Amino acid sequence: MDPARGYADRSDVDLVASLRDGDTDALAELSERHSPATYRLALHILADPGWAEEIAQDVMVRLWRKPEMYDPARGELRRWLLSVTHHAAIDGLRGRRGTARASSAGPDALDGLRIDDPEPPERAWQRLQAQSVREALRQLPAAQREALELAYYKGYSQSEIAQSTGQPLGTVKTRLRQGLRKLKDSLIQVGVTES
Repeated sequence: MDPARGYADRSDVDLVASLRDGDTDALAELSERHSPATYRLALHILADPGWAEEIAQDVMVRLWRKPEMYDPARGELRRWLLSVTHHAAIDGLRGRRGTARASSAGPDALDGLRIDDPEPPERAWQRLQAQSVREALRQLPAAQREALELAYYKGYSQSEIAQSTGQPLGTVKTRLRQGLRKLKDSLIQVGVTES
């Protein structure tokens, strides 16, 4: 039997269990399955291909070093990896804002650290916008909300959403289109966006 083929047939849970025994082939298979999605999500957040690749690799290294961090009883491995990726990318953005500017621009760099930070009124407006989006999402039918959350918060492609939810691709596309239309209409009504 071809060992590589045997890994492709194993579930994520079985492969994570093999990581606990130091099985590098299990890591390679998990990376092949999930690194494209973690990379896409990191790239979406960071808008930097090199940095996104670094985050995606770091997430797999975390899984390799501490496979017990993933609890199958709490959900699918893919969702857990995307959650870890999301947090790592956001943390990376927060950490890089000050340190990169300060180290690259010399002693006067500290004078410019607040330039990109929103002023208090702008921060309040951003919080209001975010709250309005969350409320508009809550008002959507569950199927449309799920499709939008998988696409925009988890980084799933339309075909990945179809596979994850067990719905036909055409149904997923329709739900996304209708959900976005309803979301936009709701946000126009509360003045968060323009028509």
